Amino acid sequence: MSENNMDSKNTKRTILRAEGMIKDFVTGDIVLRALKGVNLTIDEGEFVVILGPSGSGKSTMLNIIGGIDTITEGKLFYDIVPVHELDKAGLTDYRRKYIGFVFQFYNLMPNLSAIENISLAAELSENPLNPNELLEAVGLLARADYYPAKMSGGQQQRVAIARALCKNPDLLLCDEPTGALDIKTGVEILKLLLDFNRRYKKTVIIVTHNADIALVADKVIYFRDGNIEKIQINEKPMNPDEVNW
Repeated sequence: MSENNMDSKNTKRTILRAEGMIKDFVTGDIVLRALKGVNLTIDEGEFVVILGPSGSGKSTMLNIIGGIDTITEGKLFYDIVPVHELDKAGLTDYRRKYIGFVFQFYNLMPNLSAIENISLAAELSENPLNPNELLEAVGLLARADYYPAKMSGGQQQRVAIARALCKNPDLLLCDEPTGALDIKTGVEILKLLLDFNRRYKKTVIIVTHNADIALVADKVIYFRDGNIEKIQINEKPMNPDEVNW
């Protein structure tokens, strides 16, 4: 693990760059500024945690990075791709090529089995990973034919992670991936995300309000009131098993 940690930290190519990002939500005459001029860089292969209270702008930031939402002003680059300039079709292509999502509440297709949910992602990718191998990696190969209703919350989240990883995304975005889980299952989910990050040298960004999760990150970005309060670099990220949950 230490060797992989070192490899990940030595990766210096900037994969995400935000410049003066502003996001306004308008309802009638009311304007809510969710992001207030955010500047940020994230390097390829980093395991990043975005931390902050509800309403601080962290989920808005994640949605914009993922091409689900757009900014009002400013710039956002993924590698050399100007995400802020993309139209609807361009954003769809951006999400399909580069982005994987893991949500708090799984969002599995209820009428598809575990392996079918994962295989669906493979059909949308140019260079997918093997669905059966991923299901085995998350410890659920014996439940390949189970439907979501027959699985626990932790099992559903594992399938959701395998589905996201199946796309082989360069950038994996996770919105409160352990928020609905007990501590033991949450630790197992973090291990899966870290393993993907270290093994494939892919960038992982987790949005959470749980400060303990920040201890396992390479970089921690603290959001407050629509902007970045501070950025912390962990020289020696902890293993999830080492954290006193």
